[in-house]
Amino acid sequence: MGAIFLAIAFGCWSALRARIWQRAKILVLVGGTFFGITSIVSTVLAASQGGGYAISAWTGYFLIASIGNFYLLNRYRWPRRPQDRLGPGQPWKTARWFFRIQTVIVGVFGIMMLLLPDVAQHQFWPWLVATPTLQTFSGLFLATCLATGWASLQTDTGRIRVLLPLDVIFPSLALLAVGIHWDVISRESPSVPVTGVWVFIYAFVAIGSAYLYFFSRKPATT
Repeated sequence: MGAIFLAIAFGCWSALRARIWQRAKILVLVGGTFFGITSIVSTVLAASQGGGYAISAWTGYFLIASIGNFYLLNRYRWPRRPQDRLGPGQPWKTARWFFRIQTVIVGVFGIMMLLLPDVAQHQFWPWLVATPTLQTFSGLFLATCLATGWASLQTDTGRIRVLLPLDVIFPSLALLAVGIHWDVISRESPSVPVTGVWVFIYAFVAIGSAYLYFFSRKPATT
């Protein structure tokens, strides 16, 4: 969970650095989607367990954060006005294919983790977590799915670049956590191939996003 919050923090930092709404707006959608799904998960948890100050406080925070993000989207609008257009660029094929692959991966796993958490926990999630925690991860996965799907259609490098800090931090911290708690992972994972697949996915996303971030200042010719 710490990796999620740190990734969100870097996403906020990236949105502030973007300065142009048409580049930063995707991170607002990511935040609204993640906090919206998480607030629903927290509400169901509070209802099933009789509430409690801690759960209620977190539910309120997630709900307020989601409403705030969607308010910004409504306030500043998603469609590009004539004065907002940044000009066409050449498609960045490497980034386009990277984001397409990532969109499919996080979309499929995110839907299963949200709707079929028991199946996800016992079949393909590499360590034991509570169902609400797994569904919180699904919120990040589905929010990322929206972002990477959108990024795969962009030709402006700035719109792509604004997503990359978020895309680097979470899988990098997840890999760090796997390394630190390898004994737990090896004991709780459904199988060695499952662990290997997740390590590969996180490494693919972290390394690919870092590559795109550091090379995104160069002309997009590949």
